[in-house]
Amino acid sequence: MPTNHVNNLQLRLMRPLLWSILAAMAIYVGSVIACDFNAVGESVAQLGFTVWAIVLSLSLVNYSLRFVRWEIYLGHLDCRIGTLRSLAYYIAGFAFTTTPGKAGEAVRSLYLKRHGVTYVHSLAAFFTERFVDLVAMVLLALVAALTFPEYQWPVLVITVLVIASLPLIHAESVHALLYRYVEKLRSNKTRSVGKRLLDLLTSASKLLKPGPLFVGVVLALIAWGAEGIAFHLILESLGVDTSIGLAVGIYSASVLAGALSFIPGGLGSTEAVMVLLLKLVGADTATAVAATLICRLATLWFAVVIGGIVLAILESTGKSGQRRAPNV
Repeated sequence: MPTNHVNNLQLRLMRPLLWSILAAMAIYVGSVIACDFNAVGESVAQLGFTVWAIVLSLSLVNYSLRFVRWEIYLGHLDCRIGTLRSLAYYIAGFAFTTTPGKAGEAVRSLYLKRHGVTYVHSLAAFFTERFVDLVAMVLLALVAALTFPEYQWPVLVITVLVIASLPLIHAESVHALLYRYVEKLRSNKTRSVGKRLLDLLTSASKLLKPGPLFVGVVLALIAWGAEGIAFHLILESLGVDTSIGLAVGIYSASVLAGALSFIPGGLGSTEAVMVLLLKLVGADTATAVAATLICRLATLWFAVVIGGIVLAILESTGKSGQRRAPNV
């Protein structure tokens, strides 16, 4: 895949990324101003260096376990490249986490294409990642659903829908039906795209078989549970009395709500649900807002920053390699 194709996509993704950053700043500043500015500032100041270090380390645990799962998926699809380079591509995708549906993370597919990994396989791994993360978030959110009876039904409905979708993904009759439908499409271009999507579904179904699915869900539960534990440490430091299970449940339910809102990065929706649930367990508004802001900075935006740094390194080394190429 030519480098300029990667650069062109990155340029197209930069606009939504910048808009998401501006939107986040507006939401966070507005939230702080709407409640007691000094109270929020005092709450944020309560977190010491040690707590910040542990919280960020748990976020790194999340990223690391998700990368291990990514490597397992690529291995099942017989797509292997050097571990360090694969890690760089994977982390670089985090730079575009706040694009709609995290679709910007698929930029790693362009890098992998350079090593012979087809789009169908890399996007199948990407789709499976998103699906397995959804399963893990639903399971973890059930803890919060048990605590807040009035919010049980949305989580239960989503749980049923997710579980019910698995047989459909594997059903050969469904694949055959979709294939016949695609074959009837008049446009050659649309028919070609449809066939590629069906190939993607077929590849994804291999990764969602019992073995890989179980391993993927276990890794996802541990990975997202780590960030939930980080959220508990934040709440504990701010004087909010919750159990680890409830903190993990609140974190997962909030992220799940953000994902289902289809708003890039869940901006606004994740924060709103998190503040609401924290207030329901007794936190005052200023503390709830402070805990939410700290959590989002240490999880979502920490990933974006690390991804941006790795992406910049990849691009700078790629360009320097191009400049040296004529002299080789």
